Amino acid sequence: MKKKADTSSFSLAGRGILSTFVSGALAHHVAPSGVEQDDDEAQPLQAKAATPNTTTTDGDTRWLPVNTIQPGAFQPRQFFSEEGINNLATSFREQGFRGAVNVRPLKNGSWELIAGERRWRAAKLAGLTEVRCIVDEYTDEEALEFALIENLQREDLSKLEETEGILKLIEVKLGIPKERALAIIRTEGHSDKHGRSDVAPSAELGKIEAVLSSFGVELQTFRTKNLRTLTLPDDLKKAHLERGLSYSVALELLKIKDASKRKTLLEKTIKGKLSFREIRDRVKVVTGDSDEVSTIARVGEASLLAKRLTGMAKRLRSGLNLPEKSQKRKQLERLLGEIEVLLEEAGAT
Repeated sequence: MKKKADTSSFSLAGRGILSTFVSGALAHHVAPSGVEQDDDEAQPLQAKAATPNTTTTDGDTRWLPVNTIQPGAFQPRQFFSEEGINNLATSFREQGFRGAVNVRPLKNGSWELIAGERRWRAAKLAGLTEVRCIVDEYTDEEALEFALIENLQREDLSKLEETEGILKLIEVKLGIPKERALAIIRTEGHSDKHGRSDVAPSAELGKIEAVLSSFGVELQTFRTKNLRTLTLPDDLKKAHLERGLSYSVALELLKIKDASKRKTLLEKTIKGKLSFREIRDRVKVVTGDSDEVSTIARVGEASLLAKRLTGMAKRLRSGLNLPEKSQKRKQLERLLGEIEVLLEEAGAT
């Protein structure tokens, strides 16, 4: 087994770094000059300084049969663009396979993908029989961390995929099951408790914070924003993963509880490319929180009041036939006077 670089001190703030654990292998992801890559296969930030001929001693480079490679068990990406894979497959048909994928050996003699699944899928679609691979030994923890870092550096991993990936890493790295981690973050990580001098954080919370910090994520941000993506209904989750709906817009649309109304605005959002402000304003209208809705409500109430007053005026005609000194007529005149004062104060003329 090849010696691995220490991965315990990763600092991913800004998502712009990779330590020696991944830098050499990622250099092999770079396509030769002149070959255009789709966005999802773009060269990672730290690997940009490397050339296509960069060599590494971290892993063994070899060509392996496509059908002996299987998808990775720790792939954080849940959705692959069909259009992107088709475009990459066309490029491979015309120019041959470019770049490399990262794999680890399995006991049954096959290979498991660690990074580069889109490239592998495109190679299969193109009808290629072999792909260039960077072969190395990875523990489950290293495999997940490598895949997560590699995807986060591309900056197109969805917030939901990022959240699920980090929770999976917490489970693999720290041995804290997902549901347990969620409970710790939601309770001990609550701003009312976290940071208080009289409340000592548990050892588990401290370890979770360390993992989040390594990805440049604050505990409160992860608790209040990232975790909300886990509760997205299927329509918003699908749009977020497959149609490029940003998680901030998804959370805004989540305020609409009526599924049919939410679907209507969701389609307008995706097709119309509305700005976030426009979306927020429309959500307020649908949920009844906007000034426009309040105005409509006020107009409706005024209309009802006018109808009541009109009806009362008709009834007053008969009421005025009461004897001039009767008690009821005096009460009606007093009430009419009060109504006139109220209307004047309201600016009615």
